[in-house]
Amino acid sequence: MNLNKNYYNILHVNHGDDFSKIKKSYYSLSKKHHPDIGGDALVFAEITEAYNVLCSDLRDEYDMKSKFGNNYNEYYELFEIDFNLDQKKEQDRYEQFKKNDIDNIVIKVDSSFDGQLEYGRFVKCKSCDGTGKDFSSKIVIKDSNGKVVKTFDADDGCDFCDGSGKDYKGSDCHFCFGKGKVGINVCGKCDGEKRILGKQKLTGIKLTGNETKIDAMGHHSKNEAGKVGYLLIVKE
Repeated sequence: MNLNKNYYNILHVNHGDDFSKIKKSYYSLSKKHHPDIGGDALVFAEITEAYNVLCSDLRDEYDMKSKFGNNYNEYYELFEIDFNLDQKKEQDRYEQFKKNDIDNIVIKVDSSFDGQLEYGRFVKCKSCDGTGKDFSSKIVIKDSNGKVVKTFDADDGCDFCDGSGKDYKGSDCHFCFGKGKVGINVCGKCDGEKRILGKQKLTGIKLTGNETKIDAMGHHSKNEAGKVGYLLIVKE
């Protein structure tokens, strides 16, 4: 089943059509595109794939999880990633994930679920307090012989709060996160990403129906300080 394919369009049917109408359309299209009568094998394969989904128990799942389905639930469009980062095939997906500010996590479980989970989760980098900057770094100037001739702090005062670290309401400045300065160098721990990937372990989880939502157990936001997504556990 390919959730990115519009099986209804492929079979020229509508969301409300029953199995008999879908089956009738499939037979009609099969007669036209079957390879044995000169039809396109790839087109016939797509027609058959669509029929096998829409005329089986898979239809309910497709309707809920595909944006082309009849009962689409946007939870299933949230980015899903295998956090086994040792496998190079996942690296491109991981890099794309980091570029987006996706805070919520969706995990699917089956009937064997025992109330325990271990999953990948982005948390705020403690080294830079979620700023992505290294305020302790120094700029070192050396002469042609490699001798240090000058060292000075590698940070600037924050222009938004005039270095006070507070906004006009007395809250932490949203730009420098209350630091009063804006570091020039990125944090060496998170490489400027403001958060790092770790493993979260949860026990004693009790499911509440087909979807169980746990607040503040998703990813820490990269772009909004203090914002944490939710964990959604979906029972298949």
